[in-house]
Amino acid sequence: MNLRLQLLHFVVAAAFYSTALAEVFSYVAYNDSSNCIAYRALPACFGPRLPAEGLTGYLMRVIPPNACHAIENPPAPRKASETYIALIQGYDCSFVEKVLHAQQAGYQIALVYNVDSEQLITMTADDKEIQQLIKIPSLFTGQSVSLHLQRTLQCQKGAYIRILAPKHYLSPCQDNAKMLQATFIMQDFRDIFYVIIAAISVIIGLSWYKRACKTKLHIYKPGDKYETCVICMAEYKDGDHLKILPCSHAYHSACIDTWFHTQPGKKICPFCKQVVNICGRGDLLPKQAGEDVNEEEQEHGDNAFREGHEDEYAEEEKDDASAVEGLMH
Repeated sequence: MNLRLQLLHFVVAAAFYSTALAEVFSYVAYNDSSNCIAYRALPACFGPRLPAEGLTGYLMRVIPPNACHAIENPPAPRKASETYIALIQGYDCSFVEKVLHAQQAGYQIALVYNVDSEQLITMTADDKEIQQLIKIPSLFTGQSVSLHLQRTLQCQKGAYIRILAPKHYLSPCQDNAKMLQATFIMQDFRDIFYVIIAAISVIIGLSWYKRACKTKLHIYKPGDKYETCVICMAEYKDGDHLKILPCSHAYHSACIDTWFHTQPGKKICPFCKQVVNICGRGDLLPKQAGEDVNEEEQEHGDNAFREGHEDEYAEEEKDDASAVEGLMH
């Protein structure tokens, strides 16, 4: 009960925490036919913030792609309100240099993406002088934005997108990095939680399967629900060693062992004909059963089998006596 309560608290806390984290991200939204696809992005720690209503514009790949040097200008806007967004690879030089080159080329927003990864990075400025020159907002996103828009950008000059501003900005910017780091830690904990739940389910399933398929050993006591061994047709007596099959039918240990030994193929219950797996090890007998259980069971089994078939044994002995008397005459 305590474990379930702790798991419930963990899930609820993770849900609230994930909701809080979602409010510090920006989103890059792209309308694909009737579907709207959005990707997370993280605002940079330098330059102006996005306007609360967000921004829309044409997303264009820059040349050179990493924007570590001066890049080509975007097309001349057809109207004053037209906005161009630079899509820049995130490696080879500092983030603040990339954004400055995009600004100098005439772009209104810079969108830097991670290469071969979805991990978001907090963009900081290592050059304070360049930082003061930045007049456009910038964001960092994963590779999915580049991969998803690649086909569109190959066919057209740009893809029309909308960038949504985060609901909350964290200050100072270092808190943003800590929050992002906490996001990935929470994701790791969530993955570990799912693995633990799956492992527990497998363990419980295997435990149930073993119990369901196990042949149990039992010492008969007066009042037990078992009455007669259908193999030897003898009633159980106090101290008899029984084997209870997975189908819940019980027999003398020696009787059922002999029964299985005579079956060349699959082993089945003599009563219900259910297939029995005898490869697994049954429960151990109580210690007071002694070390000579097998010999006692075998002797008991022979005697019990003989008692249940007394008429047959009597006829065989009579025939043997007649045969001896005939030879003497």
